[in-house]
Amino acid sequence: MKTRFYERTAYHLSDQPVPSCFLRLDDVFDRRFAAYEEAYNHPCVIMAESLCARMADVEMFAFLIEDARKRHTVDPKAEEKTAILTRSFLVGYLGAGRALLDVGASILSGLYALPMTGAEMTFANGDFWHQLVSRAPNVHRRYHPLRLFITEFLRWTTESAHRIPPIVVIENQFGKYAPRDTRLQVFDDPQLTLPQMSDATLHMRWIDPLALHDRWKPNFMLLCDKLAVDLEKALEQPGRIA
Repeated sequence: MKTRFYERTAYHLSDQPVPSCFLRLDDVFDRRFAAYEEAYNHPCVIMAESLCARMADVEMFAFLIEDARKRHTVDPKAEEKTAILTRSFLVGYLGAGRALLDVGASILSGLYALPMTGAEMTFANGDFWHQLVSRAPNVHRRYHPLRLFITEFLRWTTESAHRIPPIVVIENQFGKYAPRDTRLQVFDDPQLTLPQMSDATLHMRWIDPLALHDRWKPNFMLLCDKLAVDLEKALEQPGRIA
C-alpha cells in the first residue's frame, strides 16, 4: 500500500512538485507493505515523512521569500515590508535547512547503528563522521562529497546574527530609500560581527537570499535522494535498523 507520506507535509499545501526521490520511495513502500498498521509503524516510513517534511519546509520558506517581493509591489510601503519579511523568512529558511540536515544525520545514525545520543546525531558533530566511516565506509564515501555544502550551510545557521544585517544598517550606509536589491541583501562573507556592522560598506560581499537558495537547493535535493536510497536498502534488510 502507498503511504503517501508526502501528503502530510507542506508539499500538500503548495503547487511545488514533490521531489521524485520521495515518490520513488513510496513506490517501494507500496510493494513492501500490505496493511496500514504495518506501514505506519515502520521506522523507514516515519523517517521518510520527517525527511520529506523538512525539505518541504525549506522550499516553503524559499517560496515565501520570493512571494514577499511580488505581494507588495503596489503597496506604498512595499520596500519596507519586503525587507522585513525577507529577513524573517530567511531566518525560518535557515532553521528549516538545519532541521533537514539533522534529520539526515539521524536517519544515517539509525540505519547504520551509530552509537550516538539524539543530541549527537548531527552533521556538525565530528564524531558522527568518524563513526560513519568506521561502521559504514562505503556509505561515508557516498556522503563525503556533500561535506563542503553541509559545512557552509551550518556556518550560516550559527553565524546568522552576523550574516543578516538589520535594516538600520542598510539605511545608515545606503540611505533610507536605498534600491530594493540593496535592502534585501545579506552578507555572503561574515567579515563583520554584529557589533561591527556600522562599518559595513557596499564593497563587502553581499548576496540575495534567493541566490543562496539557488546555490543550496541542488545539494539539499541530492542529500534527500541519497537518503531515500538508503531507506530503500534498509527495507530489503529487515532488522537492520537500530
